[in-house]
Amino acid sequence: MLSTVVFLGGCAIPPQTQNSPSVLKDIARLNNSQQQLDHRIDQLQQQLQLVEARLEEQQATTAKLQQLAAQKGTAGWQKAEQASTSKPTSAPQGSPTELYLKAFADYAAGRYQQAIKGFEAFVDNYPGNDYAGNAQYWLGECYYALEDYQQAATEFEKAAYQYPESGKAPEALWKMVPALRRMNQFEQARDALQLLLRRYPESPAAARAKAGS
Repeated sequence: MLSTVVFLGGCAIPPQTQNSPSVLKDIARLNNSQQQLDHRIDQLQQQLQLVEARLEEQQATTAKLQQLAAQKGTAGWQKAEQASTSKPTSAPQGSPTELYLKAFADYAAGRYQQAIKGFEAFVDNYPGNDYAGNAQYWLGECYYALEDYQQAATEFEKAAYQYPESGKAPEALWKMVPALRRMNQFEQARDALQLLLRRYPESPAAARAKAGS
Protein backbone atom coordinates (compact mmCIF):
# COMPACT_ATOMS: atom_id res chain seq x y z
CA MET A 1 0.00 0.00 0.00
CA LEU A 2 2.82 2.39 0.85
CA SER A 3 4.58 1.72 -2.45
CA THR A 4 1.31 2.48 -4.26
CA VAL A 5 0.95 5.79 -2.48
CA VAL A 6 4.52 6.72 -3.31
CA PHE A 7 4.02 5.74 -6.95
CA LEU A 8 0.83 7.75 -7.37
CA GLY A 9 2.29 10.69 -5.57
CA GLY A 10 5.27 10.61 -7.90
CA CYS A 11 3.08 11.85 -10.75
CA ALA A 12 2.92 15.25 -9.14
CA ILE A 13 6.54 15.44 -7.92
CA PRO A 14 9.36 16.41 -10.28
CA PRO A 15 11.88 13.59 -10.90
CA GLN A 16 14.71 15.49 -9.28
CA THR A 17 12.59 15.95 -6.14
CA GLN A 18 11.70 12.24 -5.98
CA ASN A 19 15.37 11.32 -5.81
CA SER A 20 16.34 14.03 -3.34
CA PRO A 21 17.96 12.80 -0.12
CA SER A 22 15.19 14.25 2.04
CA VAL A 23 12.43 12.43 0.14
CA LEU A 24 14.36 9.15 0.21
CA LYS A 25 14.88 9.53 3.95
CA ASP A 26 11.17 10.18 4.46
CA ILE A 27 10.30 7.06 2.47
CA ALA A 28 12.80 4.96 4.43
CA ARG A 29 11.43 6.34 7.70
CA LEU A 30 7.87 5.49 6.67
CA ASN A 31 8.89 1.98 5.67
CA ASN A 32 10.63 1.47 9.00
CA SER A 33 7.62 2.77 10.92
CA GLN A 34 5.34 0.38 9.02
CA GLN A 35 7.60 -2.56 9.80
CA GLN A 36 7.65 -1.65 13.49
CA LEU A 37 3.86 -1.34 13.50
CA ASP A 38 3.45 -4.74 11.82
CA HIS A 39 5.83 -6.31 14.35
CA ARG A 40 3.91 -4.78 17.26
CA ILE A 41 0.61 -6.06 15.86
CA ASP A 42 2.08 -9.57 15.63
CA GLN A 43 3.23 -9.35 19.25
CA LEU A 44 -0.21 -8.22 20.43
CA GLN A 45 -1.90 -11.02 18.53
CA GLN A 46 0.40 -13.59 20.14
CA GLN A 47 -0.25 -12.14 23.59
CA LEU A 48 -3.99 -12.25 22.97
CA GLN A 49 -3.78 -15.89 21.94
CA LEU A 50 -1.86 -16.68 25.12
CA VAL A 51 -4.44 -14.93 27.31
CA GLU A 52 -7.29 -16.73 25.55
CA ALA A 53 -5.55 -20.10 25.98
CA ARG A 54 -5.01 -19.49 29.70
CA LEU A 55 -8.62 -18.37 30.15
CA GLU A 56 -9.93 -21.50 28.44
CA GLU A 57 -7.65 -23.63 30.58
CA GLN A 58 -8.82 -21.99 33.81
CA GLN A 59 -12.44 -22.43 32.79
CA ALA A 60 -11.86 -26.10 32.06
CA THR A 61 -10.06 -26.51 35.38
CA THR A 62 -12.89 -24.87 37.29
CA ALA A 63 -15.49 -27.05 35.58
CA LYS A 64 -13.50 -30.20 36.37
CA LEU A 65 -13.04 -29.24 40.01
CA GLN A 66 -16.74 -28.49 40.37
CA GLN A 67 -17.50 -31.91 38.95
CA LEU A 68 -15.10 -33.54 41.40
CA ALA A 69 -16.62 -31.63 44.28
CA ALA A 70 -20.07 -32.86 43.30
CA GLN A 71 -18.79 -36.43 43.40
CA LYS A 72 -17.44 -36.13 46.93
CA GLY A 73 -18.44 -39.15 48.95
CA THR A 74 -19.02 -41.35 45.90
CA ALA A 75 -16.93 -44.36 44.93
CA GLY A 76 -15.16 -42.38 42.21
CA TRP A 77 -14.13 -39.67 44.63
CA GLN A 78 -12.95 -42.17 47.21
CA LYS A 79 -10.81 -43.82 44.55
CA ALA A 80 -9.20 -40.48 43.71
CA GLU A 81 -8.41 -39.87 47.36
CA GLN A 82 -6.99 -43.35 47.85
CA ALA A 83 -4.66 -42.95 44.88
CA SER A 84 -2.04 -41.40 47.16
CA THR A 85 0.73 -43.88 47.98
CA SER A 86 2.33 -42.01 50.87
CA LYS A 87 -0.09 -39.83 52.81
CA PRO A 88 1.40 -38.19 55.90
CA THR A 89 -0.18 -39.14 59.19
CA SER A 90 -1.45 -35.57 59.58
CA ALA A 91 -3.44 -35.04 56.39
CA PRO A 92 -4.62 -31.46 55.71
CA GLN A 93 -8.15 -30.50 56.56
CA GLY A 94 -10.74 -30.46 53.81
CA SER A 95 -11.05 -32.36 50.56
CA PRO A 96 -8.43 -32.36 47.78
CA THR A 97 -10.64 -29.97 45.83
CA GLU A 98 -10.85 -27.52 48.72
CA LEU A 99 -7.10 -27.70 49.29
CA TYR A 100 -6.34 -27.10 45.62
CA LEU A 101 -8.79 -24.22 45.27
CA LYS A 102 -7.46 -22.56 48.42
CA ALA A 103 -3.87 -22.78 47.16
CA PHE A 104 -4.86 -21.47 43.74
CA ALA A 105 -6.78 -18.58 45.33
CA ASP A 106 -3.66 -17.67 47.32
CA TYR A 107 -1.59 -17.75 44.13
CA ALA A 108 -4.09 -15.58 42.24
CA ALA A 109 -4.06 -13.08 45.10
CA GLY A 110 -0.27 -12.89 45.15
CA ARG A 111 0.08 -14.76 48.47
CA TYR A 112 2.81 -16.93 47.02
CA GLN A 113 4.25 -18.33 50.24
CA GLN A 114 0.81 -19.51 51.36
CA ALA A 115 0.13 -20.90 47.91
CA ILE A 116 3.41 -22.83 48.02
CA LYS A 117 2.37 -24.48 51.29
CA GLY A 118 -1.01 -25.37 49.86
CA PHE A 119 0.28 -26.82 46.59
CA GLU A 120 3.02 -28.74 48.39
CA ALA A 121 0.43 -30.22 50.77
CA PHE A 122 -1.72 -31.19 47.80
CA VAL A 123 1.13 -32.92 45.95
CA ASP A 124 2.39 -34.65 49.10
CA ASN A 125 -1.01 -35.95 50.15
CA TYR A 126 -2.63 -36.62 46.79
CA PRO A 127 0.12 -37.42 44.24
CA GLY A 128 -2.27 -39.64 42.28
CA ASN A 129 -4.99 -37.02 41.96
CA ASP A 130 -5.86 -35.75 38.49
CA TYR A 131 -4.67 -32.28 39.44
CA ALA A 132 -1.38 -33.21 41.10
CA GLY A 133 0.46 -32.24 37.91
CA ASN A 134 -1.29 -28.88 37.89
CA ALA A 135 -0.39 -28.27 41.52
CA GLN A 136 3.24 -29.12 40.79
CA TYR A 137 3.24 -26.67 37.87
CA TRP A 138 1.78 -23.85 39.98
CA LEU A 139 4.52 -24.43 42.53
CA GLY A 140 6.94 -23.44 39.79
CA GLU A 141 4.88 -20.37 38.98
CA CYS A 142 4.91 -19.32 42.65
CA TYR A 143 8.69 -19.51 42.87
CA TYR A 144 9.06 -17.76 39.53
CA ALA A 145 6.89 -14.90 40.80
CA LEU A 146 9.15 -14.72 43.87
CA GLU A 147 12.16 -14.54 41.50
CA ASP A 148 13.59 -17.76 42.93
CA TYR A 149 14.45 -19.01 39.46
CA GLN A 150 16.51 -21.99 40.61
CA GLN A 151 13.63 -23.42 42.61
CA ALA A 152 11.16 -22.47 39.89
CA ALA A 153 13.15 -24.45 37.31
CA THR A 154 13.28 -27.40 39.71
CA GLU A 155 9.51 -27.39 40.26
CA PHE A 156 8.79 -27.01 36.53
CA GLU A 157 11.12 -29.93 35.84
CA LYS A 158 9.21 -32.08 38.33
CA ALA A 159 5.94 -31.13 36.67
CA ALA A 160 7.30 -32.15 33.26
CA TYR A 161 9.01 -35.40 34.27
CA GLN A 162 6.84 -36.71 37.10
CA TYR A 163 3.55 -35.86 35.38
CA PRO A 164 4.28 -36.20 31.65
CA GLU A 165 0.61 -36.90 30.83
CA SER A 166 -0.61 -33.78 32.62
CA GLY A 167 -1.91 -30.95 30.51
CA LYS A 168 0.58 -28.74 32.34
CA ALA A 169 3.67 -30.73 31.30
CA PRO A 170 4.23 -28.77 28.05
CA GLU A 171 3.74 -25.46 29.87
CA ALA A 172 6.22 -26.56 32.53
CA LEU A 173 8.89 -27.16 29.89
CA TRP A 174 8.04 -23.84 28.27
CA LYS A 175 8.40 -21.96 31.59
CA MET A 176 11.68 -23.72 32.38
CA VAL A 177 13.26 -21.83 29.50
CA PRO A 178 13.04 -18.26 30.90
CA ALA A 179 13.81 -19.51 34.41
CA LEU A 180 17.03 -21.14 33.21
CA ARG A 181 17.94 -18.17 31.07
CA ARG A 182 17.61 -15.91 34.11
CA MET A 183 20.43 -17.93 35.62
CA ASN A 184 22.47 -17.83 32.39
CA GLN A 185 21.96 -21.57 31.91
CA PHE A 186 21.38 -21.19 28.19
CA GLU A 187 22.36 -24.74 27.21
CA GLN A 188 19.88 -26.23 29.68
CA ALA A 189 17.22 -23.81 28.45
CA ARG A 190 17.84 -24.94 24.88
CA ASP A 191 17.53 -28.59 25.96
CA ALA A 192 14.19 -27.88 27.64
CA LEU A 193 12.93 -26.13 24.53
CA GLN A 194 13.99 -29.00 22.27
CA LEU A 195 12.33 -31.51 24.58
CA LEU A 196 9.11 -29.48 24.45
CA LEU A 197 9.12 -29.49 20.64
CA ARG A 198 9.98 -33.18 20.47
CA ARG A 199 7.59 -34.48 23.13
CA TYR A 200 4.62 -32.13 22.66
CA PRO A 201 4.86 -30.80 19.08
CA GLU A 202 1.13 -30.05 18.80
CA SER A 203 0.75 -28.26 22.16
CA PRO A 204 0.02 -24.52 22.45
CA ALA A 205 3.34 -24.16 24.27
CA ALA A 206 5.19 -25.69 21.30
CA ALA A 207 3.31 -23.36 18.94
CA ARG A 208 4.51 -20.36 20.94
CA ALA A 209 8.05 -21.73 20.92
CA LYS A 210 7.95 -22.17 17.15
CA ALA A 211 6.63 -18.63 16.73
CA GLY A 212 9.47 -17.33 18.89
CA SER A 213 7.09 -15.58 21.34
